[in-house]
Amino acid sequence: MKRGRSRRISVALACLLALGPYGRVLAAPRPSLSPRIVEATTIRRALRTHHHRIVVSLDLRNRDALEAFLVAVQDPASPRYQQFLSQDEFDALYAPTPQQEEAVVRHLRRHGFRITERYPNRLLVAAVGSVGAVESAFGVEMHDVTVRHRRHYMANREPSFPPDIAPAIVGVIGLDDLVTMRSHVRVPQQAVAPSAVIGASCCHLGPNDLFNFYDNTVLLNGAGETIVIAGAFAWRDSDNTGFNSQWGLPQLPAGSGQVCTGAAGSVGCRFSLQNSIEIALDAEYAHGTAPQARILNYMAASTSLTDFTRMYNRIVIDNPGHVVSTSWGACEATVSVATQQTDDNIVANANAIGQSWLAASGDNGSRDCNARATVDNPANSPHVVGVGGTTPRCSAGLTAASPGCAGYGSETGWSGSGGGVSQLFPRPTFQTGCGVPAGTQRLVPDVALEADTTPGSFVLENGTWFVVGGTSGAAPQWAGLVAQLDQKGGGIGLGNPGARLYGLCGTTALHDITSGSNGDFTAGVGFDLVTGLGSAEASVLLGAAAVTTTSSTSTTTTSVPTTTTTTLVPTTTTTSSSSTSTSVATVPPTTATTVAVARATATRAASDCAQHVLRLEATSTSTPTTLRAFVTASGELIGTLTNNGAGRYSAQLSWPVNPQNVTVRSALGGVTTAGVTAN
Repeated sequence: MKRGRSRRISVALACLLALGPYGRVLAAPRPSLSPRIVEATTIRRALRTHHHRIVVSLDLRNRDALEAFLVAVQDPASPRYQQFLSQDEFDALYAPTPQQEEAVVRHLRRHGFRITERYPNRLLVAAVGSVGAVESAFGVEMHDVTVRHRRHYMANREPSFPPDIAPAIVGVIGLDDLVTMRSHVRVPQQAVAPSAVIGASCCHLGPNDLFNFYDNTVLLNGAGETIVIAGAFAWRDSDNTGFNSQWGLPQLPAGSGQVCTGAAGSVGCRFSLQNSIEIALDAEYAHGTAPQARILNYMAASTSLTDFTRMYNRIVIDNPGHVVSTSWGACEATVSVATQQTDDNIVANANAIGQSWLAASGDNGSRDCNARATVDNPANSPHVVGVGGTTPRCSAGLTAASPGCAGYGSETGWSGSGGGVSQLFPRPTFQTGCGVPAGTQRLVPDVALEADTTPGSFVLENGTWFVVGGTSGAAPQWAGLVAQLDQKGGGIGLGNPGARLYGLCGTTALHDITSGSNGDFTAGVGFDLVTGLGSAEASVLLGAAAVTTTSSTSTTTTSVPTTTTTTLVPTTTTTSSSSTSTSVATVPPTTATTVAVARATATRAASDCAQHVLRLEATSTSTPTTLRAFVTASGELIGTLTNNGAGRYSAQLSWPVNPQNVTVRSALGGVTTAGVTAN
């Protein structure tokens, strides 16, 4: 095929369209280059021998029918309600055809690319090739450029395609590196260990405080569920172990682990002193919310948009769990339309097979991008639940004398909570009523949770305690709540819970937050662009009934991730870096074995003030478990009860003062609180 421009369809000019059979107009691909290209200064033409990794994105078929299905599957009046598709069914109905995918593959190979990945849903074709191959395949020139004194690369124009493949293509990801993904963790500061001398730094939140604050007292612990963390960089197993021990949480359940979606040793799959604070926060607080849900850390090979798109699609194809949380993003105004539409297509696929995706809405208020009013991607997707942030105030506590949070007091909209109006995506059908302003564009966020750095939350990373904030703490906690909702519903998946959540507006299941501002917008009654519908009152959101058993149709894993390394399945090659002892590899989709929800009841709690001894007795209806006692007001660990057999537990623990109230938590998720009598 000749390379003349008369044989191509240029996406640089919207007026150039191809006429298909019978004179039908075929849409040209979306813009593939970042809007930041206008900031670039060219240094030189790129060397043709340099190599780039690219992803060609193919569009969904029958999009209108897919959107109608996604509405029906969330409508209790529809016969399709909760009848999610298998991936094979999705591929047959809505994925690009095998012929369309093969035509793209042939085109890339013809111009010298090596195909590195193809996917069952045929939405992406990943390839690597030289600058010469890129220029030949897409009719561009690759340039070395600078943007704000930093070196980058970019194509000099939008890519173009032969008429036989152009109609099926969304665009090309990887023709520039002007934008990368960033985490939404806010300014970590090193802190003294919890329960140590507080001093002037009092006070910060741990998972037990948030358990009390949001009244997560329903006996749902996420058993049988899987929460997938979508991001980059590895955790250290010792951090998970130390964090859980500090707060009396069970260790991560069997089947938890880390999945590298790039080549062995990819930088995004290693532990990083600077960057792993994000996964530490995500994993520790998702687990703190739903302690029996297994946690999988899906890691992109790097923070490039190309690698994140590949990682997103891998999560859909692997389908390892029903709930996905990401605390990474980039501002809508700087990411190419093709990239955002591609990722939205992937998440629409996820919703159709029953996955729920949640994303942090950003930490820069309404000015998400260099003081420019815009929203954050992927929270701007109509197929993702965008999670904003609040400033929490406890009903009592958080003082040097009583450092724990006693319960819900109030919340205001956090100044850093990302929110606004998408200029790219249309408004989903469920985003209506409840004070939602008139318009046709997607609004962000949908819900919120605590995110302010004051008081901030304790996180353990690399053996050091930090206090952090950001919507990246709110998103994984909401993911834990969604996992509990799915557990209550039988574990079949919820898909996009947007319609369910907006249906709860104005009820006691959500705290309507009516004050606070993120810059351009102010929180008010009903929906707002700071906190969305508000935060969760978990005891009402999850309901009073507990699910005591869960079942699984998946193969049960034999890996036990509570040791110092994660079991590697199915590969036999273990990768590690010199900076970490964490092992990473592919973990296959599995579901934890059936677990009964523990129910602990405190039968006696007395304090002998003269001897400084606290006597506790408790019972548990579960199989043998571990019961730990905490000061209810502060969340401080008092000690572990002794198993006396027949479901009875007791302890005599040294404690300097009468704690007034004691909370007993089971390693299997049960919890109860009792008043302490003084002797």
